[in-house]
Formats: sequence, structure tokens, C-alpha cells
Amino acid sequence: MLDKFGNEGQKKLMEKKALVIGVGGTGGLVSQLLVRGGIGELFISDFDNVSLSNIHRQLLFSEKDIGREKIEAAYEYLKNLNSDVKIIPINERIDNKNIEDYVKKVDIVMDGTDNFLTRYIINDACVKHGKPWVYSGVLATYGMVMPIIPGKTACLRCLMKNPPKNEFSTSVLGIMNSIPSAIASIAVSLAYKILLGYEVESSIYYFDGWNINLEKLKIEKQNDCPACSLKKFEFLEK
Repeated sequence: MLDKFGNEGQKKLMEKKALVIGVGGTGGLVSQLLVRGGIGELFISDFDNVSLSNIHRQLLFSEKDIGREKIEAAYEYLKNLNSDVKIIPINERIDNKNIEDYVKKVDIVMDGTDNFLTRYIINDACVKHGKPWVYSGVLATYGMVMPIIPGKTACLRCLMKNPPKNEFSTSVLGIMNSIPSAIASIAVSLAYKILLGYEVESSIYYFDGWNINLEKLKIEKQNDCPACSLKKFEFLEK
């Protein structure tokens, strides 16, 4: 019934494959929305265990899952949401040695990670193989989302040539539990547009969840970007 999708759009979505790297707060809801929305195949990756501190924001898990492998608990939850969707759990850490094998198999990559090094590996692999991905980051009371379409938009290294030296995490500054859900919803909306062939702007979306403010900042493609302009994929080689 939704005019942005229609029957043809829904059929197209059912033919698409996505990879979600990290199924915690943001990645868990991204996975859930894609499965409920009718993505054809969903690859999910995580190598962590569920802990008590996860429960307030990671909606795939409950207290009974504490101590379990996240990938096992996530697969168990997601497979019961939509029988038309094939869920493929990845029981290994995604890194520079194996990421290209998975990126080649999918139509889009969704960021559910919590560190910039992994994001730069994702960026290199996706730019190298021409696959779109959506960067998502959350911390404290704010979050950011950036759609990256190789050849059309700026990439992560256009925004920041190198990972920040002083990287804070939710384990240090905490996270308000509504933020991952807000960021995941924006990320999935952008993923739908990309998968259905709609135009997506070269912008980063900054969400302040405390003051309830959403800003869209245009990001220019950089001619000296090591990844998308110079085709130097340093993070796949390191």
C-alpha cells in the first residue's frame, strides 16, 4: 500500500541481500527492521556475548540471554519474525582478511559496529567492490548516519581521512537507550531508498536525542580521498 514501495518495490526488496556487522543496539534493530520489512537474505555478524549492560538498549536480547553468544541469540530471535527471509549467521569476526568475501555476496552493508577501525575496513571493502553501505554511530545522547554509495557520494575517508586518535565508546560515556533505535530507523530508511533505486544525498545526518534536533550536513567527495578517489585500500592491507 505504501506508494514509495508498491508491489514492485516489495518484490525488489525480497530479491536483495544485506550484511549487518554487529547486532548490538543499532545493528540489532537494523536487522529486525530489515527482516520485518521483507529483505530477501540477511547476513548477520557478531563475536561478542550478551551482558547485563547490553539489555537496556539491545532489543534482540533479554535477561535470559545473558552469557550467550550474541550471534546465536540474534539468529534465534530473527528467524521467527519472517519465514520468507533467509538469515545467515556469521560465526567469525569480520576483519580485513574475510570482509571482501561477504561484501561480494550482498547488495548493501549496514554498520552496527562500535569502533572506527572496523568501519574503515568496511569502507575500503565496499568502495573497492562498488557496494553501498550505511555508517551509523551512537554515543551518549546523540548519533550519526551517513549513506555511502561508491562513485556517487562521499565515503567515510572523505569525511575523516583516518580514524580518530581519541575514540570514546559507550562503555566510557554510556548511551541513552532511545538513541540506537532512532539512528537505526534513519539508517534503514536510507537503506530502503538505496535498495529500491532512489537517489540519496551525499550527507551526514546528526541526531541530538536530548534536545531533539536533526541536522543534515552535506559532505563533498574529496579528490584526494585515499579510498574512493585514489583507490588505495590501506585498511584491507594492514
